[in-house]
Amino acid sequence: MRIIRPDERRESTIYLIAWAAVFVLSALRIVVSCIAGGEEAIDFLSILQTWLMILPFLLLFCVHNFFIAPQVVYNKRTGLYVVLTLLLLAAFFAYYLLLYPGPDPGMIPPEPDGRMQGPPPGGSRGRPMDPDLVRCFLGVFLLAGNLALKYLFREQKERERMQQLEKENLAYQLEYLRYQINPHFFMNTLNNIHALVDIDPEKAKACIIELSKMMRHILYDSDKATIPLSQELDFMDNYISLMKIRYPDDASIEYSRPAAAGSSEVPPLVFASFVENAFKHGMGGADSFVHISIAEDDGKVIFKCVNSRKGASSGAGKGIGLQNISKRLSLLYAVSYTLHIEETTDTYDVLLVIPSKPQST
Repeated sequence: MRIIRPDERRESTIYLIAWAAVFVLSALRIVVSCIAGGEEAIDFLSILQTWLMILPFLLLFCVHNFFIAPQVVYNKRTGLYVVLTLLLLAAFFAYYLLLYPGPDPGMIPPEPDGRMQGPPPGGSRGRPMDPDLVRCFLGVFLLAGNLALKYLFREQKERERMQQLEKENLAYQLEYLRYQINPHFFMNTLNNIHALVDIDPEKAKACIIELSKMMRHILYDSDKATIPLSQELDFMDNYISLMKIRYPDDASIEYSRPAAAGSSEVPPLVFASFVENAFKHGMGGADSFVHISIAEDDGKVIFKCVNSRKGASSGAGKGIGLQNISKRLSLLYAVSYTLHIEETTDTYDVLLVIPSKPQST
């Protein structure tokens, strides 16, 4: 048994409504005509005869729509479609010619005096179009319109399919990029804890507690394209607390954030990737510093991170860090975000401005 897809069901429903409207309107025309003519009863016989005249057009449409048109629209069998359509039209025309033969155009009633009628003075007398010819035109136009609609629905279905593929591809790419970030992030965090184990076991224990909170966020929240800003801020709070335990008191670590986050959404771990690199490449002496600020303003989330620069390190500019982040931001926001990085001999300055909602959602 052939399964009817939702798009085919929608197309068939539109056709059903259109044909029902044709039959209803043809009946209403006769009903209105009877009422306007002052007739006592509705001429149901005329309605039935009109429907019987429309019925062959409906059969013509159904055969073409469900059996013949798919040969060219979906199967690309143009030759077979042409042959079947010509046979269908021939059968349709033959039906009307045999069942409803018109008068012989050569038989013209004679004049009262016995002479054959001739054209009136000044030219030929106008005559209505032959009903058989009208039916032929209607049949051809019906099939042509049906074929055009089939192509239109197919193109719409292809567009929807491509949009779905793009969404799936976006999800796959984001998931792949997140899997790149998470191990990279944890590797550096565990290295920080490892450095504390022999130096200060109590601080190492406190770091493990903070890390467990961060792991919960990564395991349960970072599998989404975006998360509420409040969740990412909680993660940043835990991470900054861990770093303050890890590094000496004379290092300058400043962190400002909104007291209460709004409804903004951000990609998980993007801010943390910059902050992690800032601590990794910026801390290493009494004059080291990392200054971080996160704010919301006019439908945008603004992230700033400035850190001291030690040696030839360039923070997130090396390895998969910056490239990974740029790909994620491009997939989510297209060109609607700003990522500006300024490097000097002593500092590494990151400014990231993203919309409060990604375009892809």
